[in-house]
Amino acid sequence: MQIVWLTDIHLNGVTDEVTDDLLTAVAAHRPAGVLIGGDIAEAPDVREYLLRIAAGLDCPVYFVLGNHDYYFGSVQHVRQEVSRLCQCHPQLTYLTDAQPVQLSECSALVGHDGWADGRCGDYHNSRVVMSDHRLITELAGTEAETRLSLLQKLAGEAADHIRRVLPQALTRAQEVLLLTHVPPFREACWHEGNIADDQWAPHFSSQVMGETIVDIMRSRPTQRLTVLCGHTHSSGEFVPIPNVRVVTGAAEYGCPGICRVLTVS
Repeated sequence: MQIVWLTDIHLNGVTDEVTDDLLTAVAAHRPAGVLIGGDIAEAPDVREYLLRIAAGLDCPVYFVLGNHDYYFGSVQHVRQEVSRLCQCHPQLTYLTDAQPVQLSECSALVGHDGWADGRCGDYHNSRVVMSDHRLITELAGTEAETRLSLLQKLAGEAADHIRRVLPQALTRAQEVLLLTHVPPFREACWHEGNIADDQWAPHFSSQVMGETIVDIMRSRPTQRLTVLCGHTHSSGEFVPIPNVRVVTGAAEYGCPGICRVLTVS
């Protein structure tokens, strides 16, 4: 079966025609499912775009949210509203709030938004100012140390979810896809062909998620995990251990497109 993967599509920044063209391109592959790795829109309109995506596709849509999806809103409120939306529209599955999905007899899917945890690079001396720190309710107005604690709490919640659902998926599947927004390893945090430096890495990678993935998969050498992430808008691949492959998806503001068409056995 074929699965289409999108990430960082930022539909609130393009015209309706561009959105329609994207959905037409996706539908042309006749996919068994579509994966969306976050940054779909922003808090005021992300539900509207999810409904539009579902209406334009005749297949299940599995997704996580990215940091932009919380802009002009709060993490807690947006997650609650998106979870409610999915309860009313079974075509949509928010993986952050879901159990493992069996894609085929030997393949499964899990996921979570993820969050950059400030542990990679040099958080305390980073001069990078993220819009997250102004536009997401939980982070707005916080000092650096308080913000770091909040970031690590969000990242820890994501890792805890994967610690629960990934072993469950591996009991039923030889191969698992893990969809997330934030790269779970610094080495998967690409920008224009290079790995993020100490200034950017704290804001674009989740060390705790990477450690969780390796802990789980190291004891299962005959099974395989493919991690699909985004956030950096640049493509690259990283293999932390032989049975784990991390693929980071490219994206361009104003020009949403298909990252990859995956073949799932």
